[in-house]
Amino acid sequence: MKVVAIVNQKGGVGKTTTAINLSAALAQSGIRVLLVDMDSQGHASLGLGTPVSDLPGLYEVFKGSKNLRSVVRKDVSPGVDLVPGTISLAAVEHLLANRKGRAHALRRHLAGLRKLYDCVVLDCPPALGLLSVNALRAADLAVVPVEPSLYALDGIERLLETITLLEAQYGIKPRLTMLANMYDTRTRLSREIFKALEQHDSLGLCKARIRNTVRLREAAYRGMAVVEMARSSKVADDFRALAREIGRRLDLQPSASKAEEGVKTQPSAGTPISGTPITGTIEKRHGSLCEVILSFDSALGKRVQIAGDFNNWVPDDGVDTRKGEGRLSKVLHLKPGQYEYRLVVDGDWREDPSNPKRVPNHLGGNNSLLRV
Repeated sequence: MKVVAIVNQKGGVGKTTTAINLSAALAQSGIRVLLVDMDSQGHASLGLGTPVSDLPGLYEVFKGSKNLRSVVRKDVSPGVDLVPGTISLAAVEHLLANRKGRAHALRRHLAGLRKLYDCVVLDCPPALGLLSVNALRAADLAVVPVEPSLYALDGIERLLETITLLEAQYGIKPRLTMLANMYDTRTRLSREIFKALEQHDSLGLCKARIRNTVRLREAAYRGMAVVEMARSSKVADDFRALAREIGRRLDLQPSASKAEEGVKTQPSAGTPISGTPITGTIEKRHGSLCEVILSFDSALGKRVQIAGDFNNWVPDDGVDTRKGEGRLSKVLHLKPGQYEYRLVVDGDWREDPSNPKRVPNHLGGNNSLLRV
């Protein structure tokens, strides 16, 4: 199990966005990922649609009232589990202050999860206090997102000074790499600043660069990773390139157990047609695609179609229809992931009322979510 810390003592540089989307992109490649939200604001949790006000998290683990495994939230994004961040984390500095080995607490707790995950991604707070010290102590690699501004250049100098102090006090010297974030190739300022960042001999700059786009804010608003919400977007490609680069640096490989797991049959609730809900099951794999069947009981008297981001919202485009024994089935061939969809019943577009997972759409209604 490898540990990646997303760290920068400066706020507003995209640490949380990087943590969320790097985690999701790694998961898409078959890596088992645990995302640990170490910020008391809980934005990594919020950005994946997980309200945390009443959830136990890392504070309870450090306090000793919970073990780390018991606070993990499963599958907050396909292939990504989450340790939520709560406001209680603001008290961790006081909690750990007088404890022996306080800089190693997180590393000790993570050790118990080594058989469960291939990679842990730590979303660090915007300060280099005890929480960030714990993250750096546990990390195999620290990724430092930087945005194109004068303050980013100064922030890197302050970070390097802090790392020097940590090395002297705790013996911590993590591998560091910078990530060009919120990058805009159209502006000369961006190019000049990142060229200056490349001159830092003590910090390498990732080859992958994350462009600046409203897609990232849209994904956060919907509680999703952009690599799931907009799988074919350029910024999703940026994060997948980052995941590949991080994977090569840390020699990350999908676990054998993950590869052998295959795809488990799971329900996907659907709209009642004549009083009977749709059920979706994954029947089999075709290479990287899963055959997903949505079945309608007693629906043969209706014209039922399905549209979603898997077929560019064209009803029944690329969808096979099967009839037999009083049932109507829609057959989709999809890659593992999360998809938005709506049903079109006799020309009426509708969300799936029996499916609690949904996101708002630009028309003021909701789209349903199908997880494969």
